[in-house]
Amino acid sequence: MNFKNKVVLVTGASKGIGKAIASSFAKEGAKVVVNYNSSKDEALEVVDEIKKLGTEAIAVHCDVTNEEDIKKMIIETVKIYNGIDILVNNAGQIIRPGDSNTDSDSWSKTLDINIKGVWLMIKYAITHMKNGSSIVNISSYVGQLGSQYVLPYEIAKAGVINLTKAYAKELAPDIRVNSVSPGNIDTSMTRGAGEEFIQKTISNTPLKRLGEPSEIAKAVLFLASSDASFITGVNLDVDGGFMLTN
Repeated sequence: MNFKNKVVLVTGASKGIGKAIASSFAKEGAKVVVNYNSSKDEALEVVDEIKKLGTEAIAVHCDVTNEEDIKKMIIETVKIYNGIDILVNNAGQIIRPGDSNTDSDSWSKTLDINIKGVWLMIKYAITHMKNGSSIVNISSYVGQLGSQYVLPYEIAKAGVINLTKAYAKELAPDIRVNSVSPGNIDTSMTRGAGEEFIQKTISNTPLKRLGEPSEIAKAVLFLASSDASFITGVNLDVDGGFMLTN
């Protein structure tokens, strides 16, 4: 998969899955826009790492719940790189407690970050994406199975899958739109659920481990590549078989 000189914008790219995605594209020659909200130092570290690979990168602040922030980030990206070839909507957050005890503010904020932000990013990015471009949205297995512990998050992630299919229809044949649903991946978000949850998850996963951020990145790169040129509107589970047994 050769992404040499392709311009890739990755939201939430300062750590975890987003960082792995940004770095993986860079290793294939892409120019990467590393979006961050609060983690500026980490984002600048990602940029430094990418530049050491011999390609270009910039860190851009943007709160994906803020429409004006998104407009500014798109404008800055286009001003520097003259367009966007690949958009990866990775930014997301679980606000705990996420069960029935969640409050209205947490509910609204969760949906704003995890689904409204995806919609807004696509809305403003597509006007700067050429024919043959690609969008990959990061959803989650909980958007399909449901979980009483992260109720607003799962609803948002289910929305991401449906939004993906809707945009795949609307933007065809010019832009392909797909999504990836990670299972339980070894990130700070997963670790934040506690050791008991992690051990139970591993026990319930056929491949008997957590996934690695790099494994999600590989799936994203495939869907964004010309190898997937006849694939659009698909949600790809990368979950170690978790969906099979739960």
